[in-house]
Amino acid sequence: YFLGAESIDLLTVIMLSIGGYCLVGASNAYNQILEKDLDVLMKRTSNRPVPSGRMSVNTAFIIASALTVTGLVILYLINPRTAMFGAISIFLYVCVYTPLKTKTPLSVFVGAFPGAIPFMLGWVAATGNFGI
Repeated sequence: YFLGAESIDLLTVIMLSIGGYCLVGASNAYNQILEKDLDVLMKRTSNRPVPSGRMSVNTAFIIASALTVTGLVILYLINPRTAMFGAISIFLYVCVYTPLKTKTPLSVFVGAFPGAIPFMLGWVAATGNFGI
């Protein structure tokens, strides 16, 4: 955002931060739902809320869905393109990268795209355009 903005709009920075955090939280919750059976087997991930049983899958899904909608609405209020890239990011992370992690090392390549999109969100939020 700061690289693309001609002037800094504090409200946009706050909205971009909150919308982005919502999408990251949603991605984390969806990830815990999809990988709960694997996460419970690993010491590093076994204490997460869903695998440990402290949170039900239904509760996690409600939270993830609410965070997704909230994040996308906030990003849409900045501009529709920012919301579109947010939606693409969460889709790639949850529906492509997460399932591929256990199947192929190429998942790291796939995961680079949703990992890079937050930087694009800032640029698109500042300029309204996708570009260099």
